[in-house]
Amino acid sequence: MSDSPTLDDLTGSADERRQQLAQREAAAPLPADWLKRQLDGALDAWAADETVLDIDQEARTDF
Repeated sequence: MSDSPTLDDLTGSADERRQQLAQREAAAPLPADWLKRQLDGALDAWAADETVLDIDQEARTDF
């Protein structure tokens, strides 16, 4: 069992998440498992956005 406090996940826009990350990083070292969870979440959101953009681009393509 870890003695470190549980960190909430980053939320909001990419800029808001970046600011939250900087604040938490300045306050204390961040655990690797928490950082991995944040990276996974960011990559999932990025992949979802790319899918939406791909669908939108395909809808605009003239055949």
